[in-house]
Amino acid sequence: MAEHTSDTTTRPIDIAACLELTFPPVTVQLVQALVAPYPELATIGRLIAMDPVLAAAVLNLVNSPYYGLASRVADLQRAAAVLGTREVLKLALSLSFQKKLSSAIKRSTQAMFADWRMVVWSAIAAEHIAQTLCPDKAHLAYLAALLKDLELFLRLCLDETGPLADRSCITSLDNGQLEEEGRLWGNTHPDRAADIIRQWNLPEELAEAIALHHDLDGLDGHPPLVQSVILATRWSDLIHGRGTHPAMLIRFEMLIRARLGLGDEGMDALRASCGQRYSSMLVQLGIRERSVGGRLHETSLRALQSYHFLSTELAHVQGGQEGIAATLGRQLRWYWNLTSWDLSLRVPGTDDHVLYTMDMGHAAPRLRHGPCPAGELPWRPGLSRQPLVTEASTWGELRLAAGTLDKERLSSFGVYCHFIALALEMYHREQAILETKAATLDALPLGITLLDRDGSAIGSNRRMLDLIGYPELVPSTPFMELLRETLGLDLSDDWKALQQPDAPPLHSRLFCPLPDAAARLGAHCAYVSLHRREHDSLLLIEDVTDLSELQAQTLRRHDFLERLFEAMQELVFIVNETGVITWASRKWGRLLQQNLFTISRPATSATPSWDPDTLHAVSPQVPVEVMLDGDGNGPGLYELVLTPLEARDDQGRSWLVVGRDLSTIRRLEDKIRQQAMNDGLTGLFNHSHFHLILEREMERSRRTGRGLGLIFFDLDRFKRINDTYGHQAGDTILRRVAAALASVTRKGMDFPCRYGGDEFAVVTTEIEAEALQRLAMRIRNTVVESCRNAIDLSMGLAMLKPEDTIESFVARTDRASYRAKNQPGGDRLQWAE
Repeated sequence: MAEHTSDTTTRPIDIAACLELTFPPVTVQLVQALVAPYPELATIGRLIAMDPVLAAAVLNLVNSPYYGLASRVADLQRAAAVLGTREVLKLALSLSFQKKLSSAIKRSTQAMFADWRMVVWSAIAAEHIAQTLCPDKAHLAYLAALLKDLELFLRLCLDETGPLADRSCITSLDNGQLEEEGRLWGNTHPDRAADIIRQWNLPEELAEAIALHHDLDGLDGHPPLVQSVILATRWSDLIHGRGTHPAMLIRFEMLIRARLGLGDEGMDALRASCGQRYSSMLVQLGIRERSVGGRLHETSLRALQSYHFLSTELAHVQGGQEGIAATLGRQLRWYWNLTSWDLSLRVPGTDDHVLYTMDMGHAAPRLRHGPCPAGELPWRPGLSRQPLVTEASTWGELRLAAGTLDKERLSSFGVYCHFIALALEMYHREQAILETKAATLDALPLGITLLDRDGSAIGSNRRMLDLIGYPELVPSTPFMELLRETLGLDLSDDWKALQQPDAPPLHSRLFCPLPDAAARLGAHCAYVSLHRREHDSLLLIEDVTDLSELQAQTLRRHDFLERLFEAMQELVFIVNETGVITWASRKWGRLLQQNLFTISRPATSATPSWDPDTLHAVSPQVPVEVMLDGDGNGPGLYELVLTPLEARDDQGRSWLVVGRDLSTIRRLEDKIRQQAMNDGLTGLFNHSHFHLILEREMERSRRTGRGLGLIFFDLDRFKRINDTYGHQAGDTILRRVAAALASVTRKGMDFPCRYGGDEFAVVTTEIEAEALQRLAMRIRNTVVESCRNAIDLSMGLAMLKPEDTIESFVARTDRASYRAKNQPGGDRLQWAE
């Protein structure tokens, strides 16, 4: 959370205004009615009847599959009689709360969906858990979980550019978040939400549950109601939060199962009940579900455990990509009965992929195509895709023949592939690095052995094994004795001296090995060195038959490193403790003796301080984005990685700084974002972005009370142009239509879009019906004139109504356009009903 300041003299008024917007008096009355010992049906009816849309939404939830009613309930009185007044109140409160928040907070739909998935699951789960721990207070558990993040939503309402604005899901707790809230706000969001509850004269146990909803470590010391809310909060964070590894969810659900005394079937029943009610609630709230691979709540605990076990095997497989393909092939055959598929795997350390194929009749998958960009892989045709993707990157893709799995197993297979993607990510970050390091050590012309404190071998590279004439080494082999027997090298005195507390950490000398060893070494003399470290030691053996050759080799290595650094596009330099650049690759030599913290500045507020103390504060390998005058053409955006180097006796501490120029990457990202928004042919907003614009402007219109209009039209006689003159002529017409639209619409207020094919739409803001009709006529005249009367327009017009949804608004306008199209001769303008 970045630090933001505000005027403390106006803040209380701002908070009160935001609370009034997100939690008006009628919603507060719903809360108070819910906690009453005996909620009155008349009070409930009066409160809900104040909002007909809310009443309809409550009835839709009452009639959802979750409640399984035998016949449809048509009024609230009947709903209360069947389900109970508290149940109806909970539904009304949830719907009202979400509606008010969504209209008061300017936040992307995707981010609000992420937060509401968290809130809905935690409220439902808290009630279900409380039905076991404290049945008489289950409704309070639901209410506490629903309102626990109220302060965070108020903060977004108060300051849309504040520290929460850049977070994709504010209700998912970050590390150190509560401490940061205390520093910025003087208190944490649980405590501030609890204070609001107390101001409404609600039960103290409700405020206590809200104040402690993140105290998982103190779970056992709290009453059952608080425990229910804590468990539900953590469960929701793990099952719907950002970047949760499924292993954490499995462990936590086993904790819930033990806490509630449930068996396997009982835990599955709890998940299923929560999931069914959760799905019904999301439908009524208009919230989209996550992708199949991310909907872990739909998969049983036993299935999650199975998938986790299978993915763990894959994460630690040996044998590189061939081993991964073989292991995955065995799992697909044994667990899913799949014997024919294509699999791409990302090559460690690159963006290239390799392609494996498995066919019936083959015992193991075979490599079909070597490393190349993913877009160039020769996939077999007719296969359905299953990307192996995590939040960090794409690690591969699996393709199956369509219809291989039925709908139910295909959903489970998506979750399994989610686990596999996480395993591949772990493999690339851990096992692949270990294998690369091992291959590098084996390729070195140095004999290297790692020794424990007793002088026994922990591991040796291939060169050392060749020198001593052993194919493998048994762990814990006494290595000093082995060196004496195989090389005639006695290091016992050096080893003893190295172990003395005040002895230098390096012992080295020349030696001449035995004749057989000299033949294996390929030289008559060698150089051996012992390096003591904190918990172990390194022994190195290198051929130094001729010292002049050693010097030449040193020069060659120096020259190689110089050429390597010159070829690198990255900034590479070394700074001392004060930030002065003491060494730089030749390309960046002009930076020598300059201070890093003088010639650069942080690019974001995520790095609040930028001075020599940052060298100690920044974790190694964690990138820092800065503006740096790196190439002499003015400040550029660079990503720096600061790595501490081992201090030498005669020098102070230093840090290796490697910098990557992000300017090109950012330009590419901007281009990709532009392509995602605009139609490639006309440059107008595309079909997908049309819906985002319309949703945003509908919310703004309802918030401001200003009119919103929508124009739909298609091109009469356009098909005849394509059929007669070809599609290039048709494309020219479409571009002229787009240019005409741009010339007559208001920038920033009207949003022309290509809806698809020869269909266009214009979202018009702050407009009334007469002005909308005038604009439509200007559009028609300008387009027809621009296209030299080659086409005509059939136009539908509509103004936003209070009861309109996106779908109904679009449908009304589209029907009007259709009526215009079907008038004799076309070329008509029709108003929606």
